[in-house]
Amino acid sequence: MPDRKDISLDQIVNESSRFGRNAYIASVSKSSVPFVSPVTFNWFGEDLLTFLASNEQKVKNCRVNAAVNIHFPVSEANNWDSLLLWGTAKIIDDTQGREYLWDKMGYDCNLFEPGGPSAETHVFMHIRLEKGLVLRRYGIDGREVWRRES
Repeated sequence: MPDRKDISLDQIVNESSRFGRNAYIASVSKSSVPFVSPVTFNWFGEDLLTFLASNEQKVKNCRVNAAVNIHFPVSEANNWDSLLLWGTAKIIDDTQGREYLWDKMGYDCNLFEPGGPSAETHVFMHIRLEKGLVLRRYGIDGREVWRRES
């Protein structure tokens, strides 16, 4: 089995740029049913941020269980490497919070919510990361791990 190497959060951020800004987020419902769906994210300091419709299942799930996992698509283009992140999601659904985050996604949120930050039909999900894992070629060529220090 290949060696495990500890890496920094900066290295995780750098790795994520190879995969692009689209990923899959896994959450769990109140009745313990797993749910995976695509998201577009942006880095927000050491955390991830995504902009979602208020009625999406992942939003409902995170209101009852904040634990999430993010998985970036694996492909030949990234040498079959995997990037997985674990974190805790917080739903930002108040007008003041949406106003603060409105210009932080790296795209114009008005394209998806013409009602602006006061519209209650969209929220932000702020994900505080706790762990990251890079598997080189599905782990065959090594594992690189980052963990947030307590």
